[in-house]
Amino acid sequence: MARASRAVKAGAGVKGARRPEVRLPELEPFGGGELEPDGDYDGLRFTEVDFVGQDGGGARFMDCALTGCAVDGTRLRRARVLDSVLTGLRGVGTDLGSATFRDVEVVDARLGGVQLHGAVLERVVFRGGKIDYLNLREARLRDVVFEGCVLVEPDFGQARLERVEFVDCVLREADFSG
Repeated sequence: MARASRAVKAGAGVKGARRPEVRLPELEPFGGGELEPDGDYDGLRFTEVDFVGQDGGGARFMDCALTGCAVDGTRLRRARVLDSVLTGLRGVGTDLGSATFRDVEVVDARLGGVQLHGAVLERVVFRGGKIDYLNLREARLRDVVFEGCVLVEPDFGQARLERVEFVDCVLREADFSG
């Protein structure tokens, strides 16, 4: 078990990651129902919603808060998550392949086998929680911070990482090949 922390000291010439500055507007509660492929979700609050096995591929979540939602086997390929806060997500086998996350906070997630291969993450913070078997193969990460997380066997193979930080994280058997 390896413990990762900031390896570069201030003033050493390497810029730190820029963190998202998410300021959510007044949010409307999600009206219920299932996710829709290519759906448009703007300014919504999803609280304890069960998305298990649903298909929201290509959907756009903008200025949203998802709290305590279940995402087991949820298909969100090519989804766009923008200016949003995801708190307490839990699930196994969530498919976010080729998704885009920009200006997003992911807090206290409990996830396993998440597919983010080929995804684009920009100004994203993963704070707390535990993610097992995170697949970020061939993803592009810019200004991404993993803070106080436990990451078990994350796969960053052939991913492009720019200003990515692991702060007070536990990394177990991470793959940074290619």
